[in-house]
Amino acid sequence: MASPSDILILLAAGSARRMQGVVADKTTAQLSGLPVFVHSLRAFAATGHIGRIILTYRDDEQLKFLQELVTKYCSEIKVDSWVKGGAERQDSVLAALETCAEHKGLVHIHDAARPLVTTEAILKVRAKALEVGAAILASRSADTVKIARAGEAAVDSSPDRHLVWSAETPQVFRTALVLEAYRKVKESHRKVTDDSSAVSILGQNVALVENLDANLKLTRPADLALAEMILGSRR
Repeated sequence: MASPSDILILLAAGSARRMQGVVADKTTAQLSGLPVFVHSLRAFAATGHIGRIILTYRDDEQLKFLQELVTKYCSEIKVDSWVKGGAERQDSVLAALETCAEHKGLVHIHDAARPLVTTEAILKVRAKALEVGAAILASRSADTVKIARAGEAAVDSSPDRHLVWSAETPQVFRTALVLEAYRKVKESHRKVTDDSSAVSILGQNVALVENLDANLKLTRPADLALAEMILGSRR
């Protein structure tokens, strides 16, 4: 059996501004007895496909704490590289990708603040990326979405709800493809909020893989309580 060859980039360098001081760092906060980011590490490790883990961090203080938590809660999982993140998410992703520029396989990019991702969902999006080169986990919108007029809180249009999906992570790509995309983003001074937006600039189709499980991103204080409840229901 071949050795695991995929790369995981786990993004933990973000701030917790919208947590309103409830937690100092949402990625290291406790959730069902584990730090938030450890839930994701375990889910990816359980796929059997991850051969290298790159974890981004915000500053030296956070780095030290993250390393202590890995040792305490998942010493069986090796984090191969620690990469200091940048001012924006796209800067952190590019910094991590540059450390694996020679990689020929798949890279999974995941927000550490999404601790509910399941191993099954990861395997689904990986299988699609292996087939087409670029795939993201996403969920169909249950709400009617409104597009606002530029510069004001007024409805400009209402897209067909059946065409609207909410992008999630992981987002999985051939490493060379997503690295080229992010280098282009930097060169052209563009702003992107997810990895598929960068890849789309190259004209690459990105497959949507429907996720039927909860995979919320911890953003506001109430999200921690909701995530706790969801994990409890899974048990």
